[in-house]
Amino acid sequence: MNHTEFTARYRDAVECLLPIAMTDTSGGRAAAQVLLSTFNAHEFHLDPTDLNLLDNEPLKAAFEVLQLRVLLSMEPHEVLDDGDARFLQVWARWEGLRICNRYRKEVRHVS
Repeated sequence: MNHTEFTARYRDAVECLLPIAMTDTSGGRAAAQVLLSTFNAHEFHLDPTDLNLLDNEPLKAAFEVLQLRVLLSMEPHEVLDDGDARFLQVWARWEGLRICNRYRKEVRHVS
């Protein structure tokens, strides 16, 4: 398989996950983690146990995104038209998954 074919597979996998990632479901959270962690791993992490929340086809797409992110050394937004804007929408939707928010512990002062 050549670079163009790998890129097309990557794009198809990202396109499969994007609409799911914009839903308020457990599968949406899992899809968002895959996309956002491959987009910016300094801001988002993937909990691999959440992958079991995806149905069969999105699960295959998730593994495809992870594998092709490594093989092609391309961030997923780069394989899409208007990828920056689309990924920023997912980011805004799932701001709570950012590392700085996800692992934050609330500190309560007791008087």
